Amino acid sequence: MRSTPLILAVDDNLASLEILKARLEANGYAVITASDGKAGLSMAKERRPDLILLDIMMPKMDGLEVCRRLKNDAAFPFTPIIMVTAKADAKDIIAGLEAGGDEYLTKPVDHGALMARVASMLRIKALHDTVQEQAAQLRAQLKTASKIQSLFWPSMPALGDDSHVWALSQPAGYIGGDLYDVIPLADGSVLAYVADVSGKGVPAALIMAALSTQIRTEAPRHETIEDLLAVVNRNFHMLAAEEGFFATIVLARFWPVDGRLQIVSAGHPPPLLVVDRVGRAMSIPRGVAVGVRPGSCYQSGTKQLRSGESVLFYSDGIVEAENENQEHFGMAQVLDHIACANGPPWGIELLHSINRWRGASSINDDVTLMEIWRDEQG
Repeated sequence: MRSTPLILAVDDNLASLEILKARLEANGYAVITASDGKAGLSMAKERRPDLILLDIMMPKMDGLEVCRRLKNDAAFPFTPIIMVTAKADAKDIIAGLEAGGDEYLTKPVDHGALMARVASMLRIKALHDTVQEQAAQLRAQLKTASKIQSLFWPSMPALGDDSHVWALSQPAGYIGGDLYDVIPLADGSVLAYVADVSGKGVPAALIMAALSTQIRTEAPRHETIEDLLAVVNRNFHMLAAEEGFFATIVLARFWPVDGRLQIVSAGHPPPLLVVDRVGRAMSIPRGVAVGVRPGSCYQSGTKQLRSGESVLFYSDGIVEAENENQEHFGMAQVLDHIACANGPPWGIELLHSINRWRGASSINDDVTLMEIWRDEQG
């Protein structure tokens, strides 16, 4: 809103218009005028006043129609409109409010009532503009945060030995609480994981960054993934449990040279093993989510990944993706897609399929996929 608010007064009675203008200017407001509805509509769109005083009964276009057009114009900024009527009947007042008017005055206009309503509506305008400005600043900050968060997504290493890894994450908002990583280890194996931090938005993203740092720091220090996850759980509990945060995670160690795979889970959905276009949930022990209990212990499962086989890790945003009818994509559709798709990798086309199925519906939860597979031999 301007430092000196600009008020548009629209009235076909020139004498009344001059009185309104004089009263408002005497109280420190800038005033522009129009003497019919069409001229008032045009001036409102051209000058974008901070408040409009709008007579109802006017030639060419009445005040109700002017009000409706302005309020239904998405490009016109929020502007309080005070309807001015010569009739004090309830039906006329209701008609003005239903057209979008924010307040009303009856003629002859009382000076005290005029100034009180103008001041009240301008306070609302100022508050609205402040909120809009803060929202714009927040959007800009979130866009920056989204770019920063994207730096956490690692480049996928070339595994060699006919083995491959692929991953992708889509946040539900500007930033999200899902994460993934692939960390090469000294013995030629890689540590790979998908995790999902409870909550959404900035707090979840900050916790995500802390968890990622913890895993990167601890990974080279532990011989087994069970010990690694137990230490990460203890540290995460000290960091975030008091604020109510926890994280589910499925963590794997993979040796590309022979396809050996160890997997440990902390409250996360089990990965899918895909063999000959048939996907099934892997049977692995499922421990307590990270951050829930400081002394939790974890057990791993093992698998020899053969040529042509694939392991698909995912966050629950995959099966819980919603379309416009608020229906979940579901595991059955995931498995049906794999049965009809080309792969490996299966995750790329699966993500495209989910996005098409979602239609115009926005992403309701962070979506993350990671896949490790071995080439078909022969």
